[in-house]
Amino acid sequence: MLRVRAASFFTGFAVASGIAMYQVQKEVWSSHQTLSAQAQEYHSELESRIARLEKSTGVNSKPKESE
Repeated sequence: MLRVRAASFFTGFAVASGIAMYQVQKEVWSSHQTLSAQAQEYHSELESRIARLEKSTGVNSKPKESE
């Protein structure tokens, strides 16, 4: 009887652990996607601000290639 209870307990624990890990994986992936999109948005905003600043000052950040 003890063997059946132990087997049932460990089986239930394994199933619950698998479900929990699946949920954690989904949350981590969702967080990664959100942070990645936010970083790309910040980068594009920064690039546009730099371009406007360079345009207003007449400075070009890309050095000309010397030949």
